[in-house]
Amino acid sequence: EPTQHGDVLSRLNLLRFIREHLYHSGVSAGTYLEFGVFNGDSMWDAHAALRGFIDHYVGFDSFAGLPRLDTNDQASAGLMPNWAEGTVRGGTRQQVFNHLVTKGIPKEKLTLHEGFYEDPLPKIDRQALAALGPCHVCMVDCDLYSSSKVVFDFIEPLLVEGTWLLLDDYFCYRGSPRHGQRRAFEEWLSHSRWGVTEWGTFRGWGKAFLVYDRSAEG
Repeated sequence: EPTQHGDVLSRLNLLRFIREHLYHSGVSAGTYLEFGVFNGDSMWDAHAALRGFIDHYVGFDSFAGLPRLDTNDQASAGLMPNWAEGTVRGGTRQQVFNHLVTKGIPKEKLTLHEGFYEDPLPKIDRQALAALGPCHVCMVDCDLYSSSKVVFDFIEPLLVEGTWLLLDDYFCYRGSPRHGQRRAFEEWLSHSRWGVTEWGTFRGWGKAFLVYDRSAEG
């Protein structure tokens, strides 16, 4: 399939390039944030490609599949009919944690937060999270508009100049900017201090960006 063969850039190869980019950028070790962990495959790819540049891997997931669709997501459901409450469900938090540790991520460098985003995110100390180091890579794999909107607001103070922002579902909903993750992203950009430089696409569905501070413009 095109996510694994042919000319579409795989997630792992993208992360390998990001490693090269971090090396030439002369950065200190930092964090990898992921929203939508599922079974942990993308987090393992990040560890395989970025070890030495990432001191802590922090994941967020309900571990119960997608939440109940709100009115915005219901209005878009016809464009992605396979996404419904409870779908896209992987293992439990403990199963995924054990899987990642068994594969090689040191348990002291791995944190997984459980719950639908509107529940755990407001309770998380973002200053403590930022103190773990600069956010080098932020993977947003949230599928829905409502989930993505919460996540973009949450990460605002955690980003730094040069963060790689990977939007795994950018071209879902038939690529429309009026639905899903792309809608939430463009709404967030309209009021964020951060701007983005487009880098390229990956896995067919996703798009990669580099973050810069546009509050310093002018």
